[in-house]
Amino acid sequence: MKRIGLIGGLSPESTVHYYQILCREYNREQGGLNFPEITLESLNLQQLVTLFARNDWDGVAAILLTALQRLKLAGAEFAAILANSPHNAYDRIREASPLEILTIMDATTAGLKRDGRRTVALLGTKPTMEFGFFQKHFAASGIETRVPAAPQREELDRIIWEELSHGRVEPTARDAARTMLAELEREGVEAVILGCTELSLLIQTADTPLPLYDTTRLHADAILEFALDRKPRELK
Repeated sequence: MKRIGLIGGLSPESTVHYYQILCREYNREQGGLNFPEITLESLNLQQLVTLFARNDWDGVAAILLTALQRLKLAGAEFAAILANSPHNAYDRIREASPLEILTIMDATTAGLKRDGRRTVALLGTKPTMEFGFFQKHFAASGIETRVPAAPQREELDRIIWEELSHGRVEPTARDAARTMLAELEREGVEAVILGCTELSLLIQTADTPLPLYDTTRLHADAILEFALDRKPRELK
């Protein structure tokens, strides 16, 4: 299999989750003490969040390209960025990257297309919900994207950075998420994209009758399938 290169630390909570999925799924298939070969480049999230706040995507791109170069030198054969928001800089790094990048947008779009989704809600940080990188990729496949109202986007962004990124799930955050999901359901969306790698800590299937598409899981599955030179497996 190809040696996997991961850019993580964005946050540590989600990086651990990716690593567990990759190792457990590979071992489930291969048995024994077989685990995938992985090189991890863990970044300082605070440095990137500061750039997010200034919409400095050139600065984000420079950090990602340095990380990709280090992964290449360490023997990785392709790369994945283990977070949604940094993909705002993807168009700035795509051509310059020393490694092929398996994106979270492509993995998520593939899952939606397999299930025939046409109108979805996107949850995540403010940069993810507002900058439009997911919306652009979804629109190319005929998928309409909706986001919560501005006050709810502000609160969800705060919850992600101040609570979930530190592994905390507060009851008030769960209540806010359920209210937001109920409003999105009334608006007629067909499914909800958990477009932040920490949101699976907060939102579970019991919180809404709408199907949930966890970008972390979709991306991790796609990474493993690509490493094994296989087509991505069907959604579970």
